[in-house]
Amino acid sequence: MTGFLVPLGGYLRISFIDWTGHVAPVLFLCGCNYRCPYCHNPELVTLSAGRLPVLEVLEDIRQRSGFLDGVVVSGGEPTVHDRLPEFLSALKNRTGLRIKLDTNGSRPRMLGSLVTEGLVDSISMDVKAPWDRYPRITGHDGEPVRESLEILSRSGIPHEARTTFVPDLMTLEDLEMVREQIPLGVPWIIQTFRGGKTLDPSLEKGALPDREGLKFNFPDAIIR
Repeated sequence: MTGFLVPLGGYLRISFIDWTGHVAPVLFLCGCNYRCPYCHNPELVTLSAGRLPVLEVLEDIRQRSGFLDGVVVSGGEPTVHDRLPEFLSALKNRTGLRIKLDTNGSRPRMLGSLVTEGLVDSISMDVKAPWDRYPRITGHDGEPVRESLEILSRSGIPHEARTTFVPDLMTLEDLEMVREQIPLGVPWIIQTFRGGKTLDPSLEKGALPDREGLKFNFPDAIIR
């Protein structure tokens, strides 16, 4: 098993909110190809934080599997790890639990492979901005994310799109464009920026969203 271990930087033993309707632990993998200034897990962006004992964590989950509904694999960005399929396969085999993946959608080939191999049962994918603003927000082009959305639309796997609204970086018009990018029928979650610890320290005390205004302007979205 040591050949496909991934860098594990965080372990939440139980969560009631990271997978709607499920009681699930959350595994936070280190390493991310994006550098979103508002990232609230900046310590997970690089690989250096990945020091938790993976085998011990998997065993802990296995021992509690009778009380759990699934496992959430988050980050960082899990799909940057080429051996992610092996890790997810081991996670499924050892625990017998279903897996939800949190991803930024930047690696459609990897995502397609996970779907084809039946290694994920639910996916939450970030749609961070209008496609033409992706380079400014993430440092990368948005086309791979568009491709990932198309893969999910054909997959038959439950999935949702998520957008973090940061008033200092985005406008309501930007959110309107994001809504148009998301296929009809896909649940869209607008996550409200809360400040605090961020990759870019200048945003730590940035403007906070008007939640009621978001509910009024985007009644079709889930505001969190």
